[in-house]
Amino acid sequence: MATVRWDGLGSWCEVLTVDDDDLPAAAEIARDEVATLERACSRAAQTSELARLATGRPQQVSRALAGAVAAALRTADFSGGLVAPGDGWQSVRLDAVRGLLTVPDGVELDVCPSARACLADRIADLCADEFGIGCLVNLGGDIAVRGAVPPGGWQVEIDDGPPGPQGRPVIPMAWPGGLASCSSGLGSWRTVTVAARSCERASEASRTAAVLGDSAPRWLTQRELPARLTHAGGVVVQTNGWPLQRWIA
Repeated sequence: MATVRWDGLGSWCEVLTVDDDDLPAAAEIARDEVATLERACSRAAQTSELARLATGRPQQVSRALAGAVAAALRTADFSGGLVAPGDGWQSVRLDAVRGLLTVPDGVELDVCPSARACLADRIADLCADEFGIGCLVNLGGDIAVRGAVPPGGWQVEIDDGPPGPQGRPVIPMAWPGGLASCSSGLGSWRTVTVAARSCERASEASRTAAVLGDSAPRWLTQRELPARLTHAGGVVVQTNGWPLQRWIA
């Protein structure tokens, strides 16, 4: 396996490939896509396209920003509004075909969390579909896997707080899909980690479950989403389908 890591999107970005020779191409794709998203909607950059967007009227926006807003609106819809890109999100209008976005006056959007997970899927898809690269893309903990995997799968450590007596749990990611965690000091759950067929869906579900509180395990089970939830008190709850774990010190 080969790996490269750099700072981006207000966190870290990492790409791993099964074949060492594939890493340069995968890294170039990932760096370009991350830079494009940062120019579109980074909250840390006052010069980003989203920061400079005028409100109250339709405006032509880039493909990257339109995609980021679309991902954030999908998350809000999936969560029933529990996880939304901002107050008043229901009034945001996006014409993805024409690339027109209307943000009402007084509405401030934060689309990066949803866009980051969506981007992890996009990068992994580009690597696998266009170049046949087996890869794991990790954007600040939002993970997408596509193509060939190492023997036994990608070994992913779950960080859900201080390690217990057994150490930290590690799961094998051998499916083409995604994994995402939401950590919060509020509510019932310290950390919620969800496995899904895409990183975007895993991120949507983990963030929604973190808000739902005690009803989260049932909500995840009803949607057939394997998950590991760590209670604020340290108790761990798993839903059906969560991968077999091993432990590391």
